[in-house]
Amino acid sequence: MSEKTFGKYTKGTVARLLAGLSVAACLASSAVAQDAGTLRVLISQSPWLNAFVSLVDEYQAETGTKFQLDVPPFGGMVDKTRNSVRAETGSYDIININAQSLAEMYAGGFLKPLKEIDASFALPKGVVDFGGSAYWSAEKNSFDPNGELYGVPTNGNVLVLYYRSDLYEDAGLQVPKTWDDLIANAKALHNPPETYGFVARGTRESILFDFSPMLFSFGGSYFADPQQGDYSITLNNLQGLQALETFIKLNKEYGTGNPGALEQAELIQLLATGKAAQGTAVIAAVADLQDPNKSIVTDTIETALLPAGPEGKHASVAGQWMAGIPKNIPEANQQAAMKFLKWFLEKETQVAYVEAGGIPIRSDLADTALAGDPNYRFIKAFSENADVAQMNTPMKEGVRMKEVISLYLNRALIGEISAKEALNGAAQEAHDVLTAAGYKLTPPKML
Repeated sequence: MSEKTFGKYTKGTVARLLAGLSVAACLASSAVAQDAGTLRVLISQSPWLNAFVSLVDEYQAETGTKFQLDVPPFGGMVDKTRNSVRAETGSYDIININAQSLAEMYAGGFLKPLKEIDASFALPKGVVDFGGSAYWSAEKNSFDPNGELYGVPTNGNVLVLYYRSDLYEDAGLQVPKTWDDLIANAKALHNPPETYGFVARGTRESILFDFSPMLFSFGGSYFADPQQGDYSITLNNLQGLQALETFIKLNKEYGTGNPGALEQAELIQLLATGKAAQGTAVIAAVADLQDPNKSIVTDTIETALLPAGPEGKHASVAGQWMAGIPKNIPEANQQAAMKFLKWFLEKETQVAYVEAGGIPIRSDLADTALAGDPNYRFIKAFSENADVAQMNTPMKEGVRMKEVISLYLNRALIGEISAKEALNGAAQEAHDVLTAAGYKLTPPKML
């Protein structure tokens, strides 16, 4: 494949970007910015970046289209996106948007409805829409499969269960079907400091994401009925309390001893070094865990559907990325961006994406060359969790909701306040924030 311009860097620089250097590619000049033969893409430093770049390389070789990528750290994505879509002329033809910021971009009217670019376009059958999050209803102020199509999924990041098959076999354990099963397995495998029975992220930055599947599977929810526009807070009910107490028990009794400080890089390291017997992490972590240069458990680390709650309900959380095409770019650029995204969704393209280390956005790859290859055995767990993935804060104030709720969840996890106090406090503050923003809500009932 030909070498491409990667900002002012070449493709070989991707490895250094992923190593955490705070650098980003230089943007195209104003002359290039108006050239529909060059696609300007905003994408974060992430585990799936290399795979995306490999497809960009292939598309360039096939079509002659040039690419200009801006690759900031994850924390810089929101500001770059906001600045570009609010400018008179945007800096990017394609912006990759994390799940947490999708509603803000959709509701703000910053993106071009995809059918206005190509009236015949629809997400192909087999492409996962991650809880309807490719669509937005202005009337309901919510994601809605019957709404306007704005997004094309570019990375299918969902939370899954990771476990050590060798430890399970030695202890005579089965893959857990329920959270109670998982607790029993964690108890059997917990032997600190040699082995921890269970790990999950608990920092204020990440706890909402890792807690959400447990909340949903217990029958709980953050809001009453988002798809109908009712954002009344429902977090602090008996289902929410049971879920949070279970989450705290798992992490405090069978974790590292400091669960409130555990972040993604350390969690993946615990799994990769064999220190963690099982845990929850995003499916994108599988690339590192199956890489013999980074992991000693490449052949024994397995993935599975997250356990069910008391009533048998399985749930995961949608942490996907969606590509959007801004309104404030020339029509020719919009057409070029649409052409690339349609190619990206093709089944054959997605097979190449997975082979390059990416996480697919299609659930129909079981009949492809990937089937039966042990290197891609994670696809089954990805598809199962993607099918039950939900958005946790599906409104334009989603980032603020995450900040409010996460603070209280973290405080409960570290033992600063009780689970009941955390849920009541989070519910009241979230209610106050949304009421001040103009939402008409039913006040939360305190536990």
